[in-house]
Amino acid sequence: MKISFRRALLGIATLLVVAAAVGWLSGWFEEKIPPDEIATVSQAAPDTQTAVVERVTEPAFEWTSGTVQSARRTTVAARILARVEDVSVAAGDDVAAGDLLVTLDARDLSSRVAQAREALKATQAQRDLAKRELDRADELLKRGVGTRQRYDQALSTLQISEADTDRLEQSLSEAETALSYTQIRAPAAGRVVDRLAEPGDTVTPGQPLLRLYDPAALRAEAPVRESLAVGLNVGDALRVEVPALATIITGLIDEIVPFAEPGARTLLVKVGMPSDARLYAGLYTRVAIPAGERARLLVPATAVTRIGQLEFVTVAEEAGAARRMVTSGEPLDDGRLEILSGLKAGENIVMGR
Repeated sequence: MKISFRRALLGIATLLVVAAAVGWLSGWFEEKIPPDEIATVSQAAPDTQTAVVERVTEPAFEWTSGTVQSARRTTVAARILARVEDVSVAAGDDVAAGDLLVTLDARDLSSRVAQAREALKATQAQRDLAKRELDRADELLKRGVGTRQRYDQALSTLQISEADTDRLEQSLSEAETALSYTQIRAPAAGRVVDRLAEPGDTVTPGQPLLRLYDPAALRAEAPVRESLAVGLNVGDALRVEVPALATIITGLIDEIVPFAEPGARTLLVKVGMPSDARLYAGLYTRVAIPAGERARLLVPATAVTRIGQLEFVTVAEEAGAARRMVTSGEPLDDGRLEILSGLKAGENIVMGR
């Protein structure tokens, strides 16, 4: 019983010590100071330089993340079942329209073309013979020594030969077209992104072999909140930041996809970008979307003093100069700083305190 009593007393004492430590660390035993005015420093000197807290109304922008894409993207695919003989390009290569990209095995198709040509020669010879027979039958019929039946037979034979010739000409054209599929060429100028086949691979019709994009038609594609997107129009100018290049580009809206993603409630906006050799498809971008106007409080950045993670300014009041804790926002290029809380418009602050 004595041991249990001692343990209980020890537990109570431990809880009291912990509670006292928490209270001391939380400032329960210290005098409370209002959050806005930290302390009155002194009476402001007559030659003290001051500045007025300015309230300005500026256009507001909402930045949305996007990606650089090309308006012209092409997937080069096989149109026949064949083995890959050679791939002439690699990822990153620039190609012109008509450049040879991939060569497929053409032996079977070459044999088929040769057979079609020989068959066409044979039927052309038969057609020529049938034409000569028709001419003789016609001449004999005109002299009265030939019969109408023989003339009709010669005419029928010629018509059959001409039909066979036309059919074989179409077969030869079909075989030559299939043979041309073994030489896969660039449909348009662009840059190779992906190489999806290697020599020795057997490809099937429709199987992608290469992916290309046109580097001269790059644009930033970004999802925009539907409440902001409905205020945009094709041709509007937007700022596009490319963090990887540490640059901001102004582009014009090329397209606004008229479909809102049900889950995200956004519309896809595509902003055209000027030609730049440093730009690549897939780069991360940020697009500034107009979001109305907002008021900001601005002070000179030199008037803000930082102590650790806290920020202070000295406010010139009738009773003296008071130090006040503030929260700052983003700095401006002209040396001013946005104040989010702690000051009011029109107040005088001391410079360099």
